[in-house]
Formats: sequence, C-alpha cells, structure tokens
Amino acid sequence: MEIVFVRHGQTALNKKNYLQGASVNLSLDEDGRKYAEKAAAHFDPSEFDVVYSSPLKRAVETAKIFTKGQRDIILDERLTEFDFGEWDAKSLPEIRKKYPDAIDPWGKVNKHFIKYAKKGETFPDFDKRCGVFLDDMAQKYPENKVLVICHGTLIRMMAAHYLTHGDMNHFETIDNCALVKFSVRDGVARMNYYNRKLI
Repeated sequence: MEIVFVRHGQTALNKKNYLQGASVNLSLDEDGRKYAEKAAAHFDPSEFDVVYSSPLKRAVETAKIFTKGQRDIILDERLTEFDFGEWDAKSLPEIRKKYPDAIDPWGKVNKHFIKYAKKGETFPDFDKRCGVFLDDMAQKYPENKVLVICHGTLIRMMAAHYLTHGDMNHFETIDNCALVKFSVRDGVARMNYYNRKLI
C-alpha cells in the first residue's frame, strides 16, 4: 500500500495560531482556499485508487479541491482532528504562558495537557485511533494507493504510529496543503517524504 496524507488548507484560526481540534469546524479562509487551489494544480488525483477525508469542513473543502471531481470522497470519523478538549479554539501562545509544562520545546501541546484540559483526548487513545485506521487501510487496500485529507496533529500521530510507537515529539506539524507519504509492505512502513510542498 501507498498512503499519502494531505493537510487541509488554512483557516482563520490557523493564521492566528489558535488550537483547532475536533470540536472546531471552520471552513477555509479566502487565502487558504486560493492556496489550496494553487497547490492542487500540481496534484494528480487520478493516481489514487481511493480517497478518504476527515468529515470536518476544512478537510472536506480541501479534499474537493484536490480531487477535482475525479474521485469519490469517503468521510471517516477516525480522521477527525485531535480533541484538545477545553483548549480547542484557544490561543496557543496564551496557553503556553499559563501552562508551560504542557507545551513542548517546539511550541506544540504535549501529553501533559490532559491535566488541564480534562475533556481532551489522551495521546495513547489518539495513537490507538490512528492505528486502527492504518490497519484497516492496509487490510482493505494492500496493493493500492490511498489518499487521505485530514489534519496537522493527526498526521503527526499517523507518522508517529508507524515510526516511533506513538511518540509525536519527533515530528513537526506539516504546512497547510503539504503532503506526507508512506509505503507499507508486509506490515512494515517506510516514510517516502514528509512536509512536501507542491508550490
């Protein structure tokens, strides 16, 4: 199997550096839509046998732009972004000032956030969710090319599940509309590229 992840285009909260998890369902902003269209101009959806997307608006809009009407889009709840609980739609710089132990050296939320945002998703549960999806894809499409349009933290965990037993510390959040590709054979995943930009 070959599986390519595409992060959705920019939203207003991306631009402001706010957390944007499972409970935030914004559309792309104008700049995000224009950039997605420019990036998609360099992308060929006909290479893929199947396309999956997060059901959140920002991902579905990006999926429609990238597939250009050439592929059906399967919405899958397992691809919803990480749930930051009470921290969703909050300013990341402000959270960092108030809860420095819950932010990693690169300015991303770490596993300790759950002490403060108790309604959030734990990292182990998130890893399990991603793993279930990846195993399902490998079983259904062992010889196929799969395209997945989803979210930044989710893509980090997909990579972490494959390569570092769920430890996201080793992966930066990719840019909006950037790509990550894995090839999977006999249960072994190899990263072909990470944060590939089309423009």
